[in-house]
Amino acid sequence: MSTTGASANTKLEPCQELRQAATTLRETAANATRGPWRRVADADPDFITRYSPNHIANWEGDYLDSVANAGDGEQANRDASWICLVSPLLAEPLAALLDHFAAKYERLHEIFGAPISGPDDRLAKGEPELHVDFALAVARVINGTAPTAGAR
Repeated sequence: MSTTGASANTKLEPCQELRQAATTLRETAANATRGPWRRVADADPDFITRYSPNHIANWEGDYLDSVANAGDGEQANRDASWICLVSPLLAEPLAALLDHFAAKYERLHEIFGAPISGPDDRLAKGEPELHVDFALAVARVINGTAPTAGAR
Protein backbone atom coordinates (compact mmCIF):
# COMPACT_ATOMS: atom_id res chain seq x y z
CA MET A 1 0.00 0.00 0.00
CA SER A 2 1.24 3.43 -0.85
CA THR A 3 2.42 5.88 1.72
CA THR A 4 3.24 8.54 -0.85
CA GLY A 5 -0.07 9.27 -2.49
CA ALA A 6 -3.40 10.84 -1.89
CA SER A 7 -6.03 9.44 0.42
CA ALA A 8 -8.48 6.84 -0.80
CA ASN A 9 -11.16 9.56 -1.06
CA THR A 10 -9.17 11.66 -3.52
CA LYS A 11 -9.88 10.85 -7.16
CA LEU A 12 -6.70 10.75 -9.20
CA GLU A 13 -6.37 10.65 -12.95
CA PRO A 14 -5.19 7.26 -14.22
CA CYS A 15 -1.78 8.69 -15.19
CA GLN A 16 -1.38 10.00 -11.61
CA GLU A 17 -2.32 6.60 -10.17
CA LEU A 18 0.25 4.91 -12.41
CA ARG A 19 3.02 7.35 -11.45
CA GLN A 20 2.13 7.13 -7.76
CA ALA A 21 2.49 3.33 -7.91
CA ALA A 22 5.84 3.65 -9.73
CA THR A 23 7.10 6.00 -7.02
CA THR A 24 5.88 3.67 -4.26
CA LEU A 25 7.68 0.73 -5.87
CA ARG A 26 10.94 2.63 -6.17
CA GLU A 27 10.81 4.06 -2.63
CA THR A 28 9.83 0.77 -1.01
CA ALA A 29 12.49 -1.20 -2.88
CA ALA A 30 15.16 1.37 -2.01
CA ASN A 31 14.41 0.84 1.69
CA ALA A 32 14.25 -2.96 1.55
CA THR A 33 17.01 -5.55 1.80
CA ARG A 34 18.38 -5.76 -1.70
CA GLY A 35 17.67 -8.81 -3.84
CA PRO A 36 17.69 -11.35 -5.11
CA TRP A 37 15.86 -13.05 -2.29
CA ARG A 38 15.96 -16.81 -2.03
CA ARG A 39 14.61 -19.47 0.29
CA VAL A 40 17.26 -21.28 2.32
CA ALA A 41 15.95 -24.56 0.87
CA ASP A 42 16.64 -23.29 -2.67
CA ALA A 43 19.92 -21.50 -2.00
CA ASP A 44 22.29 -23.42 0.20
CA PRO A 45 21.57 -26.83 1.74
CA ASP A 46 24.21 -26.21 4.42
CA PHE A 47 22.06 -23.41 5.88
CA ILE A 48 19.02 -25.69 6.38
CA THR A 49 20.54 -27.02 9.58
CA ARG A 50 20.61 -23.48 11.02
CA TYR A 51 17.51 -21.93 9.43
CA SER A 52 13.99 -22.95 8.44
CA PRO A 53 13.72 -24.05 4.78
CA ASN A 54 11.42 -21.05 4.22
CA HIS A 55 13.78 -18.52 5.74
CA ILE A 56 14.15 -15.83 3.05
CA ALA A 57 17.39 -13.96 2.59
CA ASN A 58 19.83 -12.30 0.25
CA TRP A 59 23.12 -14.20 -0.06
CA GLU A 60 26.49 -12.63 -0.67
CA GLY A 61 28.95 -15.49 -0.67
CA ASP A 62 28.76 -16.97 2.81
CA TYR A 63 26.95 -13.94 4.22
CA LEU A 64 23.21 -14.23 4.82
CA ASP A 65 21.13 -11.02 5.01
CA SER A 66 17.79 -12.17 6.45
CA VAL A 67 14.52 -10.84 5.06
CA ALA A 68 11.74 -12.99 6.55
CA ASN A 69 10.70 -16.44 7.66
CA ALA A 70 7.51 -17.69 6.05
CA GLY A 71 7.10 -20.54 8.52
CA ASP A 72 6.69 -24.26 7.91
CA GLY A 73 4.43 -26.39 5.75
CA GLU A 74 3.27 -26.50 2.17
CA GLN A 75 1.50 -23.12 2.27
CA ALA A 76 4.62 -21.55 3.78
CA ASN A 77 6.64 -23.06 0.90
CA ARG A 78 4.31 -21.39 -1.60
CA ASP A 79 4.30 -18.08 0.31
CA ALA A 80 8.10 -18.03 0.55
CA SER A 81 8.42 -18.73 -3.17
CA TRP A 82 6.06 -15.83 -3.92
CA ILE A 83 7.93 -13.43 -1.63
CA CYS A 84 11.20 -14.34 -3.36
CA LEU A 85 9.65 -13.81 -6.77
CA VAL A 86 8.77 -10.19 -5.96
CA SER A 87 12.07 -9.07 -4.44
CA PRO A 88 13.24 -5.46 -4.86
CA LEU A 89 14.82 -6.49 -8.18
CA LEU A 90 11.32 -6.37 -9.68
CA ALA A 91 10.66 -2.78 -8.60
CA GLU A 92 12.53 -0.79 -11.25
CA PRO A 93 11.36 -2.72 -14.32
CA LEU A 94 7.77 -2.67 -13.06
CA ALA A 95 7.97 1.03 -12.13
CA ALA A 96 9.35 1.84 -15.60
CA LEU A 97 6.46 -0.06 -17.15
CA LEU A 98 3.93 1.89 -15.07
CA ASP A 99 5.63 5.18 -16.06
CA HIS A 100 5.44 4.10 -19.71
CA PHE A 101 1.71 3.45 -19.46
CA ALA A 102 1.16 6.75 -17.64
CA ALA A 103 2.74 8.56 -20.59
CA LYS A 104 0.76 6.42 -23.02
CA TYR A 105 -2.50 7.22 -21.22
CA GLU A 106 -1.70 10.95 -21.30
CA ARG A 107 -0.95 10.74 -25.02
CA LEU A 108 -4.17 8.83 -25.79
CA HIS A 109 -6.17 11.36 -23.77
CA GLU A 110 -4.40 14.21 -25.58
CA ILE A 111 -5.19 12.77 -29.02
CA PHE A 112 -8.68 11.40 -28.47
CA GLY A 113 -9.96 13.36 -25.49
CA ALA A 114 -11.83 11.84 -22.57
CA PRO A 115 -12.95 8.33 -23.50
CA ILE A 116 -16.65 7.48 -23.47
CA SER A 117 -15.82 4.33 -21.55
CA GLY A 118 -12.85 5.02 -19.31
CA PRO A 119 -10.65 2.49 -17.54
CA ASP A 120 -12.85 2.62 -14.43
CA ASP A 121 -15.87 1.45 -16.45
CA ARG A 122 -13.92 -1.32 -18.17
CA LEU A 123 -12.25 -2.52 -14.97
CA ALA A 124 -15.55 -2.45 -13.03
CA LYS A 125 -17.09 -4.67 -15.70
CA GLY A 126 -14.08 -6.98 -15.58
CA GLU A 127 -13.43 -6.21 -19.23
CA PRO A 128 -10.07 -4.45 -19.50
CA GLU A 129 -9.25 -3.90 -23.13
CA LEU A 130 -6.39 -1.44 -23.34
CA HIS A 131 -2.90 -2.16 -22.05
CA VAL A 132 -3.24 0.83 -19.77
CA ASP A 133 -6.25 -0.84 -18.12
CA PHE A 134 -4.08 -3.76 -17.01
CA ALA A 135 -1.33 -1.41 -15.83
CA LEU A 136 -3.89 0.63 -13.91
CA ALA A 137 -5.17 -2.52 -12.19
CA VAL A 138 -1.59 -3.26 -11.04
CA ALA A 139 -1.11 0.33 -9.90
CA ARG A 140 -4.30 0.19 -7.84
CA VAL A 141 -3.10 -2.91 -6.01
CA ILE A 142 0.20 -1.15 -5.20
CA ASN A 143 -1.61 2.05 -4.18
CA GLY A 144 -4.08 0.14 -2.00
CA THR A 145 -7.08 1.36 -3.97
CA ALA A 146 -8.03 -1.84 -5.80
CA PRO A 147 -11.32 -3.49 -4.96
CA THR A 148 -10.70 -6.53 -2.77
CA ALA A 149 -13.55 -8.67 -4.08
CA GLY A 150 -12.24 -12.12 -4.87
CA ALA A 151 -8.99 -11.55 -3.01
CA ARG A 152 -7.40 -14.55 -1.35
